[in-house]
Amino acid sequence: MRLLAALDFGLTHESVVATARALAPALGLEAHLVHVIPDPYFQGLAHRFPDLAPLLREALDRVEARVREALGATGLKARVLRGLPAFAVGGEAARAKLVVLGQTGDDPLERLARGGLARYLLHRGEAPVLLVPPERPLTAVRRIGVGLDESDASLAAFRLALSWKEALGAEVLGLHLVSGEGGCCYPTYLDPKGLSLAEVLEKAEAFLRARYTPLDRLLVTKGEDEADLVELARREKLDLLVLGSKAKRTWRRRLGGTVEAALQRTDLPLLVVPEATVW
Repeated sequence: MRLLAALDFGLTHESVVATARALAPALGLEAHLVHVIPDPYFQGLAHRFPDLAPLLREALDRVEARVREALGATGLKARVLRGLPAFAVGGEAARAKLVVLGQTGDDPLERLARGGLARYLLHRGEAPVLLVPPERPLTAVRRIGVGLDESDASLAAFRLALSWKEALGAEVLGLHLVSGEGGCCYPTYLDPKGLSLAEVLEKAEAFLRARYTPLDRLLVTKGEDEADLVELARREKLDLLVLGSKAKRTWRRRLGGTVEAALQRTDLPLLVVPEATVW
């Protein structure tokens, strides 16, 4: 099985390559790099202006040769494709065990605007997607945090985190938020009406410890917004945050509120695990 790392030679290029080089052997995968040259625009120009066709063809051939040379210098297997990046990488991702992408942007709006490829793959839900920021390649994993609730998506994320724990020698920390009624994380497995916050937290911890075992540590805390989980992950100095994505949702809420919040806010490496994942 292979780890697929999609590269665009942007801010995250080195981070993605370093992550692929470190993670693939540790997880028993073969690293494959892929870069897509988006040529449909140039094909359209050549069709509209036939006199440009030879020049455009020559330019694209030179670009492809230079990209192949750069990827070959990494010492990892690599492919250069032409086409629409989302579709080309999506086809490759269907045959991968893990996909690694760069996560760029300094503010939530920029992250949202520049995350087209990541969102496309996340919504397809065919493979776990690991997003790494420019300055934080995932080369050493000591502490893995996994968001837990009562869902099957959360269970898939937890099982993957346990597998990575064994392979990487890491600690797994369970994270769970409890909100009041109407908040982000109202516990459907409890009836908190008439219970104090302390009682709800105690019962939630007991429920999660019974459902998710073995856990190195479990943090159950109050939170009224999905972004509170990201702040909790920062405070715990995690190397990696793992979240499950739900398959049976509307398109707008396909990934779940916590994943959406993490995509826009976290500066940690983020691993999004589809509900149907079996690692």
